[in-house]
This record gives sequence, C-alpha cells and structure tokens, in this order.
Amino acid sequence: MSEIKKMKFAILGCGNRGQVYADYALQCPEEAEVVAVIDPNPVHLKETGDRHNVPQERRFDNIHDFLAAKIECDSVVNATMDQQHYETALLLIEAGYNQLLEKPICPKEDELLDLERKAKEKGVSVLICHVLRYAPFYKRIKEILNGGTIGSILTLEQNEHVKIGHFIDSFVRGKWNDENRCGSGLLLAKCCHDTDLMCWLNNASAPKTVSSFGQRAWFTKENAPKDSTEFCYNCPHTNTCLYSAQKIQLDVDEFPFQTWEGMGKPIEEVSYEEKVEYLKTNEYGKCAYKFDVDLVDRQVVNVLFENGSTATLTLVGGSVRADRYIHIVGDKGEIEGHMIDEKFVLRIFDREKFDFVEEIITVSDDIVSSDKYGGHGGGDFALMKDYVRFLQGADTSISITRLDDSLNGHKVVYAAEKSRRNETVEKIR
Repeated sequence: MSEIKKMKFAILGCGNRGQVYADYALQCPEEAEVVAVIDPNPVHLKETGDRHNVPQERRFDNIHDFLAAKIECDSVVNATMDQQHYETALLLIEAGYNQLLEKPICPKEDELLDLERKAKEKGVSVLICHVLRYAPFYKRIKEILNGGTIGSILTLEQNEHVKIGHFIDSFVRGKWNDENRCGSGLLLAKCCHDTDLMCWLNNASAPKTVSSFGQRAWFTKENAPKDSTEFCYNCPHTNTCLYSAQKIQLDVDEFPFQTWEGMGKPIEEVSYEEKVEYLKTNEYGKCAYKFDVDLVDRQVVNVLFENGSTATLTLVGGSVRADRYIHIVGDKGEIEGHMIDEKFVLRIFDREKFDFVEEIITVSDDIVSSDKYGGHGGGDFALMKDYVRFLQGADTSISITRLDDSLNGHKVVYAAEKSRRNETVEKIR
C-alpha cells in the first residue's frame, strides 16, 4: 500500500471556524498539517500558531504578506469574515492557490460568478464549507434519494430554528447583526446551508422561481420592556428577561469565543470581574431590543423548481430549541426527521396493502466529531476528511462541494432577499 501524502494547509482567518478546520491536523496528523497562519488579531494568530507549532516567520497579520512570502501548501482554508470572502478568495485564486472557502461564498451574485470564472481560468480548485452535506443525517438522506427509494421529489419542507442563546449572541449582539457591517443578511449568513441542502437534495432539477417574506418584528425598540435600560447590568428586568446579557453572556456563556473576542487576550485568562465590567459598555451587554440594525428575525422562502417540485424554508431566530427539520415527499414515499434527534423516518407506500411501511434510520453511530469547538452533526470533521482525500486525488463522497455545485443555493438566497425587500416574485437567472 502506497504511503498517504500529508496535505499542507495555510489558515486564513483564525477565529472559531478557522480553528475548527485547522484542528483536523491535530486529530489526524498523518493526513494534514498547518504550515502557515494569517490573521490580523494577534491573540488568534498566536493561539493558532502555537497550537500547530507554526514558526514565527510563517505567521502573518495580513494576506498580502502571506502571498509575498510564496508559502508552498496544498490549500488555503479561507475562514475570513463574510464581507472579506470575495477579495481574499480572488487574491488566492490569482496567486494559484487551491482553497476551502467558508460559507457564504460572497454577498453578491456578480461576485459569485466572477470567482467561478476566475477559478476555471486559473485552473485552481475552490471548495465550499457547506458542512451539513457531510453530516451523516443529510448524507444518508441524499443516498436514499439517489437510490430512488422514494421516487421523484414532489415537495421539500425545511425549518431552521436558531436557539435563543445562539441568535442573541451572534445575530443580535454579535458581529453578524447588521447586513451593512457584516456583508450578509440573516438568510445568507445562517441559512445558505439550508438553501444549499434544498438544491443539492433536489438536484434532479434546478430552482426557477422564488418568493420570500420576513422582517425584524420582535427585536425592536417598540417591544422592549417598560423602563428597560440601554445595558442589561442595571436593568430592572435583567433577572426575568429571556435575553438578559447577564444570563446569556455571563451565566450560560454559550459562545465565549465570540463574546470575549474583543478583550485582547485568551479567553481562559479573562476573569469574571473583567467580563462584568466589559458588558457595562460593550454591545454584548446591551439590551437585545435596542439595536439599530437591519437583520430580520424570521423569514420564509418558497421555491418552484423547473420540474414542478416545490420547496419551502422557514427560519426562526430566538426559538427555545435549536433544530433543523426536514420533510421530503416523493411519489413513492417520504422522509421526515429532526437533525437534533440523529435519526429520521423513511416511509414507503405499499400498493398491495394500500398503506405504508415505516423504517427509522439512526445515524448517531456514523457521527465522528473530535474537533475543539464545532460539530454540525459530525459535518465539520467529515468535511475535512473528505477534502484531504480530494486534494490527494482519492475517491470522495457524494457530499463534496465544488464552487460550481454551490451556485444554485446562493442564487435562491439572492432572489429571496430581492423578493422580501420588494414584495415581488423573482426568477432565478
């Protein structure tokens, strides 16, 4: 048996997602290693560089110095912020680097198509981090669909419920709370996973027409409790409000890597007293109702495919349980399940009995998730494993996500946002 070539990676953007992908090299050191790190945040740069023993001369605070150094590697993991994807991805393409690009690809359709064109011209690969394709829950569903078990898809229904803590920390108080600041609306930032799944699972056809409705209707100043203050620490409602920063950021501390990022030192070195003082003036301590931002807090998307099949997606921000739900109806059967349960139901119509037979398919044993932060139902680990095989030229799974295979899911988002703003029905170009 021939020796497996170890893949060399550079990590561009050493925040949460960049560290998740980089940590694959620690779990599988025989397959991958990190040879360079790039991030303007000195704490992130040092933390990731130290974790992977990257020499000082291969640690860069900007992409231009990295490119000038001409570091040899098999791929760059591009985990920059949404609004930086187009510029950084284009620079890497022009420099001849393969890259694994975090979703969303970019906020504008012309930029998306430009990246596709430039990558083909340059002959480099660009793969997208649609990690849910790799989650065993969705991968098994796709395998069943490809096998024709439930026949042709008639309808596809999806729900994404973003739990209170996640929604508040990321999309109300966090750096994704304003489209102008982060470069993406909520649908693109959070649910391009789901529109990608919609188009991947139903790729016997292509999306044709889209309509969408949604708005910011709950997290507004008008809904703030009477006598509430601008910051939670001195608010009379802080002990009862579901969205209190004292509860979410201090007591629960669900997303410490986001909340305390701006404190200028590693999270484990930040004291409780420092956190208390920080929340008195920082946005993470501000009333959830009193932000002047434009992100919606709920949205529905309706899609008509060219073959007549239809799909719906409902996004809810601030639900009591985090979950993704799917229900696919085919002409021979159906699939229904909640991702959080790590199982789904397969129903096949029995013509002789004129009834259906039901099978529960459990995927929990297929989930491998050894990374420090993430998961996505096992998708993070599986994505990196598949990507290493892709770079090695070995066989890959049905989940592999090239840039040109990710276009339709993003186009649905672009059309949905146009529909939502203009109250129109939009055709996919």
